[in-house]
Amino acid sequence: MAAKLQGRAYLSSFVDAVLNKLSSLDVNSTPEAKKLADQKLFRKLRASLRATRPVLDDAEGKQIIDQEVKKWLVDLQDALYMADDLLNELSTKAAIATATPTPTQRDPGMMTKRP
Repeated sequence: MAAKLQGRAYLSSFVDAVLNKLSSLDVNSTPEAKKLADQKLFRKLRASLRATRPVLDDAEGKQIIDQEVKKWLVDLQDALYMADDLLNELSTKAAIATATPTPTQRDPGMMTKRP
């Protein structure tokens, strides 16, 4: 019983973690993020994840006797891992892009003057 409760808490908290990352992502931070936002994929992902929350507890209980429910939970977990990886990649690219100085941000002392 403890494993079942632990699994339920894990998937629910994983859904929440992915939703938090999704909410904190600046969709204009990278061209990839902007493209996904333009296609409304972030909004669809957010809606889908919110829709899973109310049924997770019920599904966890039914997975023992219903193999289709168990498969759905495994598929959901796989999808959460993929979404989490994508959001991590976009966040990393955004952090790199903001950390890389643009030509106007570079040290003016490094510029050479032409006579």
